[in-house]
Amino acid sequence: MKNIIPLYPIKSLTLSSALIALLTLNGCSMPPKHTQKAPSSKQPSYSPSIIKNTPKPQIKAEDLITLSDVELNVQASIAQEQGEWPNFILLNHQLWQDARETKQAQIEQRIWDAISQQPLQEIKRTVQTLKQHPSTSVQQWGKLLSVLKGPAEKLQKNLAKLSRSNSDAIYMQHLLPGITMQNNNVTPPKHIAVLLPFDGKYEHVSSQIKSGIMKAFMASDQRTKVTFHNTSNLDRLENIYQQAKQTGADFIIGPLRKEAIDRLISIADENVLALNQIEYAPFTQFSYKSANEISQLITRFKAKNYQNIGILSNDGRVDAKMANNLKTAWEQTAGHSAFLSIYPDKKPKLRQALNALINEGKSKERYDTLRRATGQKLAFFPRTRQDFDAIVIIDNATRMAVFKPQFVYFDLKTPIYGTAQISPKKPHKIKSNRDLAGVQFLAHSVVFQPKNLTSNFEAFGWDSFQVAANLHSLKMGAYLAHGKTGELTLKDQRIQQNLIWATYNRKGKLIPLAE
Repeated sequence: MKNIIPLYPIKSLTLSSALIALLTLNGCSMPPKHTQKAPSSKQPSYSPSIIKNTPKPQIKAEDLITLSDVELNVQASIAQEQGEWPNFILLNHQLWQDARETKQAQIEQRIWDAISQQPLQEIKRTVQTLKQHPSTSVQQWGKLLSVLKGPAEKLQKNLAKLSRSNSDAIYMQHLLPGITMQNNNVTPPKHIAVLLPFDGKYEHVSSQIKSGIMKAFMASDQRTKVTFHNTSNLDRLENIYQQAKQTGADFIIGPLRKEAIDRLISIADENVLALNQIEYAPFTQFSYKSANEISQLITRFKAKNYQNIGILSNDGRVDAKMANNLKTAWEQTAGHSAFLSIYPDKKPKLRQALNALINEGKSKERYDTLRRATGQKLAFFPRTRQDFDAIVIIDNATRMAVFKPQFVYFDLKTPIYGTAQISPKKPHKIKSNRDLAGVQFLAHSVVFQPKNLTSNFEAFGWDSFQVAANLHSLKMGAYLAHGKTGELTLKDQRIQQNLIWATYNRKGKLIPLAE
């Protein structure tokens, strides 16, 4: 009888019963010394660091042979669900060995779809995991992932090298030939026409984007011709597009306004890079704000084994929406909890917002109750909740600087996180900022590699030129490693920005953080 091999422990462990803690009053007149954080009632009964560092059991070749196709598929589904990619690959390799050619192609595609449809930082970690595995078959998929999901500028060169060095890999049978065949006839553009509104309220933004495009052009080999066209008059937009095509433009950057993009959706031109985002368009879209900050926050928090987070946000439409979406997304994982405190954007009372988050009011209520019971005036300092693994503040740098001293006052050692709102807007004039020392936030890459760029919109223009020049490689799965607004990838015809993590050190200098 065949044996079902136990591949690895299930990650979704049963949570421990809720802890019951007595509420006590700290009667000292000075702020309490920082004590070790008590575990949240939602924390599981195991140590996250132990789980993280425990090596996953590796499948042995002799065990694979004993499994039926049904058993292999079941185990492969479990491995995929839990992100155990080496085991997932080995199980599918065993299925591939005895499959017919059509089925083999499907298995190759299944493996690729599973390991490649992850956020960029997860893909980077997966590449390292696969390359370090003892099985050659697993290593080969790590190499494929590192090439097709690697730097766009090196894609063609690395593909040729991969084909020579991994000719016996199963993906050389169907998957990779199919991918390369789709892109064999794709060439970089020779003439880019840029459609921007240079009059009216968008004039300043368009001028900065144009400046960024020209700076990227001057830094290139300058083989691509670039022309600019004023699309302020929406009624003439389609005529301007047709004139640009008739004069030899084989690629279009723009338009910028959403209503202008709507005017071009009837034109199924895949060689268009719109500089905004609408619900649907038959061409690639690249928005100035195309970073998925929530995804990056969650990825970072999970890597640090956080479970309970606090969120502070103003009630402005954009920030409040992001705060609620972050809370919802974080709580979708078992064992994760989030507490949200929202304050008015107009005439904000930031102290009250933080008090609501850390339960200072409840500590004051306990003090008042005890004072009335004893009839004496007692020395008092509020005991606040200390169970947050991190606190996210969704607001601008000015308000973040107001919040931060209060953390010191309450002796809160909780890590503080911010969003791209804190990222400097003028990369060529970054000032020191000790008020934000230690705050971790998402930033545009240009703040560390300005390359004579003077604004984030210039960085956006620079990146739009680079995307146009490398769109064929992005469509194959590669990413732009040196984008000025972030590392750039393409998914579902939309360019996505992967921002970098930054902070200010004790001297107030802006520095990058490791992923």
